[in-house]
Amino acid sequence: MCISLLSCAQNSTKAQNENSQMNESSQQQVGGRCEGCEAIYESKMPFNALNEVDTLPIFNEPGPKLVVSGTVYKSDGKTPAPGVVLYVYHTDLVGKYRVVGNETGWAKRHGSIRGWMKTNVLGQYKFYTVRPASYSKTGPPAHIHITVKEPDKNEYWIDEFHFDDDPFLMAEERKRFQNRGGNGVLQLEEKDGIYYGERNIYLGKNVPGYPSEKNEGLQSGLAIGDNCPAFDPIHLSGADVNRSACPMCKYGYGQGVMVWFNHTSLDKLKRFAMLIEDEMKKRGEKSLRVFLVYMNPTYANNDAEEQRILREKIKKWCTEQSLQKVAMLWVPSPTDEETSGAFHLNPKANNTVFVYKKRKVAAKWVNIDYSDEAVKIILNEL
Repeated sequence: MCISLLSCAQNSTKAQNENSQMNESSQQQVGGRCEGCEAIYESKMPFNALNEVDTLPIFNEPGPKLVVSGTVYKSDGKTPAPGVVLYVYHTDLVGKYRVVGNETGWAKRHGSIRGWMKTNVLGQYKFYTVRPASYSKTGPPAHIHITVKEPDKNEYWIDEFHFDDDPFLMAEERKRFQNRGGNGVLQLEEKDGIYYGERNIYLGKNVPGYPSEKNEGLQSGLAIGDNCPAFDPIHLSGADVNRSACPMCKYGYGQGVMVWFNHTSLDKLKRFAMLIEDEMKKRGEKSLRVFLVYMNPTYANNDAEEQRILREKIKKWCTEQSLQKVAMLWVPSPTDEETSGAFHLNPKANNTVFVYKKRKVAAKWVNIDYSDEAVKIILNEL
C-alpha cells in the first residue's frame, strides 16, 4: 500500500519562521514546563497550510501499519475544536528515534519519524504510521509522543499514545498516567492487515494552568473520554442474573448506559426503568445495554444476612417491573474502592449517569430527575 505524503517540500526555514510567530508571549500560558514542545514549530509547512491528515515517513516501509484517528474537543467535552495543531513523533521498529544525518533542531533528538496535523472544522485528525517499538526488550511501553498547539495558547504536551495490548503496559504503569488530554491508551482493531486505533482528545483536561469552564453543581464520576474500568457487581436482573460478572469486560465493546444510584427508594426509578427496558427491546442487546447500579447506601447499618435479604427484595422489585433486559447491579457501598471508587463517584450524589461507547465515557449527568425528558436526553447521546 502506498499513501502519499500530504506535506510537500517547501522552504522549511520560512515555514518555521511563520509558525514561530504563533508562539507569542501574550498567549495564555498553560501546561507547565515542556522540554522539546517547541519542536511543533519545525513543520516544513506553515500551520495555515496543514490539514487534518499526515503520513509519517516510515509508513511505506515494512512493519505493522497503524492508522490513528480521533476528534479534538474543546474543554466542555462536546464541542469539536477546529484549527488545533498536533505534532507527533515516535521510535522505529527497533526502538530508536531514527536519524538520517541531516536533522536540525529538535529532529536530532526526536528523529525523522514525525508528523504534523491541524484539525478540520469537525475537530478531526488522522495519521498513518507503523506501530513503534519499545526502547529495549525490557520496556518501557511503546508510545507515540504528542504536542498540542491551540490558536490562543502556547504549545503543551498531553499523555502519549500507548497500546492496550502492550505487555509492558502493566497496572502500575497505567496508574502513573496523568490523563492529560484524556486517556491515551489505544485499543487496536485489525482490518486487512492494518491496525486502527481511535483517541479523542479533550483540550485542557488535567492540563495545569488551563482556564476552567464554570461548572456549577455537584461533581461526580469519570470525565468524558475516560475508560470505564472493570468491576464485578452482583447481577440481580438481566442476562447475568444471580452471578457476579464484569459489565465492561463482557459488553463494553458496544454502547450503553450506566445509572449509578445512591438512594434506597427504587420506586423513583420505576417509570425510568420501564422506558429504558422498552428501548432495549426495540434496539436489541447488541445495540444497547443498560445497567442500573444500586450503590447500597445503607451498607453500614446492615450485616451480611440483612444485605442478602435486601438483595432479594430488589430482585423481587425487578421482577414486578418485568425487567428482563435491563441489568440491576449490586455493589458493596458508595465508597467501595473497586467499584464506586473506580468510577470516581461522589457518595453525596443521588445518581451519576454515564453513556459509554467502546468502553469510553461519551456523556455524563449528575442528579438527573428520572423524568421522560431525562430518558430522551440520555438516549439522544447514543
